[in-house]
Formats: sequence, C-alpha cells, structure tokens
Amino acid sequence: MWRKFLIGALLVVGVVGWAQVKNPDTYIVATIGDLETLDPAWAYDTASAEAIFNIYETLVFYDGEHVDKFVPMLAESWTISGDGLVYRFKIRKGIKFHEGGELTPEDVVYSFQRALIQDRAGGPVWMLLEPLLEVAAIEELAEKVGDEEAFRLVQEAVKLDGDEVVFTLRYPFQPFLQILAGSWGSILDKEWVIEQGGWDGTANWRPWHDPAAEDSELFDKANGTGPFKLERWVPGEEISFIRNDDYWRGPAKLARAVIKVVPEWGTRLAMFEAGDADVIAVPRAYVAAMEPLVQAGKARLYGPFPASTAQTGFFNFLVAEGSPVMPQLGGVDKPDLLSDIHLRRAFNYAMDLDTYIREAWLGEASPLRGPVLGGRLGFNPDQPIYGFDLEKMEQELRLAWGGEVWQKGMRVVITYNTGNLMRKFAAEMLERHIESVNDKRFNEGYRDPIVVEVQDLPWPTYLKLMTDKQLAIFFIGWLEDYAHPFNWVHPYMYRTGAFASGQNFDYIKDVDFTPVYATWLPAKTYATLQDLFDELIDFAKKELDTEKAKLLYFELNRLAVDYAINVANIQLLGRHYEQPWVCGWFYNPAYPGDYFYVLSKGDCKTCACSGLGSAAADAKGTVECDCAKQVMTAEGAWTYCTCIGICNAHAVASAGKTVKVTCDCVNKTCKIE
Repeated sequence: MWRKFLIGALLVVGVVGWAQVKNPDTYIVATIGDLETLDPAWAYDTASAEAIFNIYETLVFYDGEHVDKFVPMLAESWTISGDGLVYRFKIRKGIKFHEGGELTPEDVVYSFQRALIQDRAGGPVWMLLEPLLEVAAIEELAEKVGDEEAFRLVQEAVKLDGDEVVFTLRYPFQPFLQILAGSWGSILDKEWVIEQGGWDGTANWRPWHDPAAEDSELFDKANGTGPFKLERWVPGEEISFIRNDDYWRGPAKLARAVIKVVPEWGTRLAMFEAGDADVIAVPRAYVAAMEPLVQAGKARLYGPFPASTAQTGFFNFLVAEGSPVMPQLGGVDKPDLLSDIHLRRAFNYAMDLDTYIREAWLGEASPLRGPVLGGRLGFNPDQPIYGFDLEKMEQELRLAWGGEVWQKGMRVVITYNTGNLMRKFAAEMLERHIESVNDKRFNEGYRDPIVVEVQDLPWPTYLKLMTDKQLAIFFIGWLEDYAHPFNWVHPYMYRTGAFASGQNFDYIKDVDFTPVYATWLPAKTYATLQDLFDELIDFAKKELDTEKAKLLYFELNRLAVDYAINVANIQLLGRHYEQPWVCGWFYNPAYPGDYFYVLSKGDCKTCACSGLGSAAADAKGTVECDCAKQVMTAEGAWTYCTCIGICNAHAVASAGKTVKVTCDCVNKTCKIE
C-alpha cells in the first residue's frame, strides 16, 4: 500500500504564484485576545509586545533563532567591562523616528530612565531595576532613600558619557543583554513623548509613576524607528500596521500587517480556508480540523517544538476588596479562603494532569516540578509533585479551615481568558472533581454545597483584575522573558513578580524554614512566606557558583510545591500554522509573536511530493524533493521541510550565511544540517 502511494506521488517545484495569493502585500493574523497597551514600559503581555516590537526597536536584537546571541540594532557596537558591571553602547547616527525626529543617545537614556520611574505595578520594569538598582520596584528604592535620591540613582544607573550610553549594574548579571532585547527596552523619541504629556525628564517623577494602562500617554499611540508604523488600533477588533518606507535597514517586503481579534474558532478557521488570514491561533482542541489542510498542502505546520512557555493555575491568598469573584465560606465573603494549605492541596489532588495533558494538549506538554522550566539551571526532575488522588483531595477538603469548608460549604470562582479552551478544560476538571464530594457531604447532613464556578473574561479585563489582586484562582501562561531560572522564580514567587504580586504570599506568617538542598543556609523563622521566598531568590540571583545556584533553585521549587502555591503547572510544546504562501517565519522563544520584517507572501521557493512532504526556502535559496527516495531538502537564509504527519524542521541563518534542512520520510527524521 505504501509503495503504491509513492508511485502516485507528484513532484511540484516552483515559486508560489503572486496571483494565487490573496492580499499579497498584507499579512493578516487572526488571534484570540487583544493587546492592553502600546506603551513599551507598561506592556507585559504577548499581544501588546507583538505590536510593540514591530514598531519600536531596541539597542540589540536576537540573532535569528538564538536567545543567547545578539546583533546590533540601534546600538552599532557595545563593550562590557571585565567585572561584568559596566555596559557601554555606541548609538547609530542618521536613524529617524516615524514622526521625523532623529535618534540620539539622549533618547536612549530618556527611554530607560522613563521606564525605571514609571515602573507600573505588575509590569516588566523589574527586570531592569533588579540588576541596575538592586530593587524590585522604584517605590521600594524611594521608601529607603527618598524620591530625590532615588532619581539621582536612576541617573547614575543609566547615563551619557560623551556619545556613549552607559549602564552600571549593582552585580554581574549574565542575562542583561537578553533583557535589553525585550520590548520593554524599546527606544522612544524623548521630545515627542514629552509633547504627548509624558515625563519631562526632571526629578519630579511621581506624576508619571505607576499609571493605569489608559492613563499612559503612549496607551494608544506609537512612534518608533522600526520597520512598521502604527496605522490604527480599534480595541477589541484589530490593530493594523503600515510599512515604514524610510526604514534604515531597508523597507519590509510586506506593505501592511493586521492582527484581528477573532475569539470564535469557527470564524478563524473560515478566514484561513478562504485565504483571508495568513496565520490563525489554533487551540489544541481544534488541531484535528487543521490536519486535512496540512495533508492537502493547504496549510503549513511548524512543530510540535519545545517552547519556553508554561501554563499554570494561580491561587490568590487574599482577594482584594471589590472583587467580582470574591470567595465565600458558608455563604459569607472570605477573601483569605485560599490561604488555607489544605484547600490548595485539595485542588492539586483534584487535578488529573495526565488526562489534562493528553486531552487538552494532545500530549504536547509535561508537568513542571515547581516554577523553573525544564532545561534550565535549577530544574529538579526528582522533585515530587501532587498526583491525581480523589481520596487525598477529600481528606484535604475535610481539613480545610478546621473542617468548616466541609461542614459549611464554599464558593470559589476559577477564571480564564475568553477563547482559551485549554485553560477552560483545566478549570472545568477542577470544578467537576471538587464538587464530586457534595453527594457524600449531603449524606452526612451538610446541605450547603461546595461550589466551584468557572468564568471566562475578556483579555484586558482579565489582566486588570489580576493586577488588582481581584481574582481568586486564575489560569494564565508565562512566556520566558530571557533564558534564565531567575525569570521563572521571580514572576512566580517574588514579592513584585508578575503573578506572585497578585497572590499575597505575605498573608502567611511565622514561617519556619529548614534547608533541604541549600544546606549551607541556617534554619530560620521568617516573618512571612513572602520574606522566605524573596531572600532565597535574592541569594540565587547573585550566586556565582553554578552548583550552589542550582541547589538554591531546587530549594525554591521544593517550597513552591510544599506550599501548593500553584495548580496544573505544565510546560508546553508549540505549534504554528500558516498559509503555504507565507515565507520567512521561524521560531524564536523570546519573540512575543510574529516579526513582520522577515516575512513575505508568495516569493519563496517550494517543492512538494503530493501527500508525502514538501520543502521551502527564501527566493535566493534552493529546494529539492526526491519523491523516489522520500527526501525533502531546502537550503538558504530561511528554510523549511516536512514529512506530513511525521516531522518537520525549519531554520534561519545568521546574516550572510545559509542553512540546510533535510526531511527523510523513510527514516522519519527531520533535521537541521
């Protein structure tokens, strides 16, 4: 049967015809959620960052697929002192902002100083504050030394020295260049921002500190140096971009790009099938609907590939007043309901991770054993985690709040963002298993039910309630900012972390600690659980001995599990679906979304063996599909190959170089050579 199939295979080689491509100069993405803001210093969600990193630019940028290699961007060169504390950047000349202003070193200094003083709660600027000023928030520094001195220290941390921009760190921090490459490191036009009502550059910084998203002067406007300009943003509908024809690296091949907010899967699929979308978000529940398109050569699949992404459920130990999802115990509001360790353990025992991964993620995920991602320093493969066990779940529910949860009943709401079916799957699994004890409780004479409600919220609303500490149990994902374990323990456990700041770990008092891995540390009682987490994280980030650092991260993983601060914590594999006429896409774990500058439509070289596999390369590359040998190869600056239903490979070369990929469908291997 296999041989007959191969005899009938058809070899097709060529370039996708321009006339075949719908909207040939416009790249259209249909996704689930909207962005929050266009302010680079405020944005800390992937939807916002995707827009920002196509409009603005940073001092350095990632070299192709690498997260630890960099190329000059707005900085033409840089040096790092021998002690790792001083970074000097020489800024390019002759670069224009979209509104006509010329880039200067002063713009660079202003951009970073503005970010440091703005430092909105739950935002990204902690990544700069930590190594530059050794604080997690500018407010923390101001409380120690006063506003005026805090501003002076900001000026010392980032300053001009002649024509160079100089960053001075408090301690050596290897990922610093990675941090500068993120969207929060975007360079602004100082004069233009001030004209919009932004910080005026003086020591009176308080009026611009910690604004609400819509109160930022850059909430819905943008002026960068990047390859695309903001055309318009209609919240809840779409954001569109137009090509910057005067771009200093040369104009992009695409004339426009549009990101449309389309929460309904059926609508997204119909758009893709009609050619009205080049890329669509495909939840795992709908992968089967894409397979016929992939098999027929009407869609290109990348992956599954290892992703630097986790999905997690978070517990808020003290829900803020005014919450629309306030927990209740016995019909009475109880903001601290989830501060009870037994209740959090019950939820963990209620989570059937194996089924969740198999059915919601098609097996393309793995359990995490604490916050640190697999493959990073400090991931402990031997760290025990909670298994699915309904008997233990019941035991913990009986113990929660001294038996009151079992006797009086409770109400807790699990939230997820609208359209995210995998998070919905996890939330409904917890709902189903926790509520399964009600029959037994009723038979024991307890009539008030244990209720778990599942509620979806629009993405911007969801993020605002999370930041305001008004969610009880919430599911959300984390895309690694930079490849280092600190970028996992900080958001998950540190006082000002992206998620931890909304969990209120400081509600747990008088915490005894005895080290298990970091045995050089003394046993100690901490005032709060948050104090324990913070001190160990501070130790880990400064530890230069790799083995000791690993053991400190082991310790943090252990504590996260012991205190059950999360539920359903998994690491994901990624998939990307696009139209066959899209050229140039590649996966970089640090990218928040598609980088439009490297993309085009209809000008890549392709070949295919019908029903078997295909290959593609950039217009200057080469492709070969040997249907008799069942081998697909591509070589060029950008390359892709696939054996349909078996594997695929893609790669992008460093500037001036080429790379080759080969897909051998007989031996079922796809590799980069």
